[in-house]
Amino acid sequence: MVLYIESQNIPQIVLLSVVLCLFIIFLYIKLAYPFWNVQPVYHVYDFWRGFYRRPFRIHPRFHPKIRTKYTKPDLVITIPFVDCSLEDKKAFVNLVQCYTLSDEDALYMFHLENLDSYFVGHMNASYLSFYKETFYTVKKEKLDGAGAGAGAIAPGEEDTTVVREMIPRGCISSRSGVLSIGVGGSGAGAFGAQREPIYYIDFMTTVRGLPNDIAIHRVMFDTHMYNVGLAEWKEDVTRKLPVGIGVGLFKRVGVILAGIVPLVRFTRREYEIPNNPGYLKGVRYPEHVVLVEISAANIRKMTDGLERGLVKFDIYGHTDMANLIGLVKAGVLYVYVLERLGEALAMYFFRDTRIQMDTGGCILELVGSIYIGGSVELFREGFKGAVGDVIKKNSVYRRLCIEDISDNGGLDMVEWYYLGEEKGAYYLFNYFAPTLGLSHRAFFMF
Repeated sequence: MVLYIESQNIPQIVLLSVVLCLFIIFLYIKLAYPFWNVQPVYHVYDFWRGFYRRPFRIHPRFHPKIRTKYTKPDLVITIPFVDCSLEDKKAFVNLVQCYTLSDEDALYMFHLENLDSYFVGHMNASYLSFYKETFYTVKKEKLDGAGAGAGAIAPGEEDTTVVREMIPRGCISSRSGVLSIGVGGSGAGAFGAQREPIYYIDFMTTVRGLPNDIAIHRVMFDTHMYNVGLAEWKEDVTRKLPVGIGVGLFKRVGVILAGIVPLVRFTRREYEIPNNPGYLKGVRYPEHVVLVEISAANIRKMTDGLERGLVKFDIYGHTDMANLIGLVKAGVLYVYVLERLGEALAMYFFRDTRIQMDTGGCILELVGSIYIGGSVELFREGFKGAVGDVIKKNSVYRRLCIEDISDNGGLDMVEWYYLGEEKGAYYLFNYFAPTLGLSHRAFFMF
């Protein structure tokens, strides 16, 4: 049987087919990416953005009416860090310390001093948010008796009252920094450098075992970003300031998010630090080359080295410089500079993760490294010397985590015992940037 279609019906059929295809695509996006499709991010289906070559804000200005079904200010309370009470800080530390790690074989030794070092010294306000659930408790109190006659209360009777409490069940935070894209000599560097103030979003955790855990994370993230934007918007309107920080950067390890294009992908590897005394202590440098640890007395070496070394990367981001200096002084960051006659050849940045394994020993993280000059072998020897110096002063470290961000990939780890790896990525919120995806062309220190 031959099916004949009248020629005058062909345009209508084509139009209906196109509409049907668009509807199916729209429905698939809504079902596959229920959260990210309503967020201002670089979606995997934003094909037209592949033609852009310059970064830009997706929403140029914040507006209070920009809300989603996940925006619930009645459940997520956001507080500027400077306004946080001691009870707020203790509640935040308790959530982070108890529920950040899902590994039962590790302890997260986070405390109030760590919290302060991360959130002070910023050019802009830092924010903590709590996801709070309402709990009702019945409180009974015995009465002594009062009154006379028919309305009198007999001694020993109980007065029952219902107490309403808002208990923190999750938390998230953001602190300010700077992101520069298109700095180096390749990739995005073709259109020139673009510098953007950002909020780095981290410490997102909830009480383990809560029902609808994923939904709570989504509500926390969405509402936190809304509340921070609303606070800045009110400040801008009141003081007639220019557009505030509307861009966010966040990191995920172990999970590659679906529906959103990463800014930079990386692999996080974990090694056991060699216990061979001669391996880390037997480092020799050429004449006039020394390895210097950064402290409060010589902090200028770090700032000068960063100013010179960061320009080699296509993408770099870090917290405000005063905060970085505070982290060094607090012992959260260990920074070493390999220099020849006062000129930096390499830099190494380590972070105390505050993670202790039940097998004994803590985890040290190489946040990033910068190879500026000299030979590659000298760069690797400087790394060994820096690790050896950290271990000499803090013998509790037994493992080292390294992300192949910055120049870390050029370090020699052949003699190290390999424990495993995880995939991870950095993502942007309310900002589009031509995605490079090359971790060795990026440097992040948050």
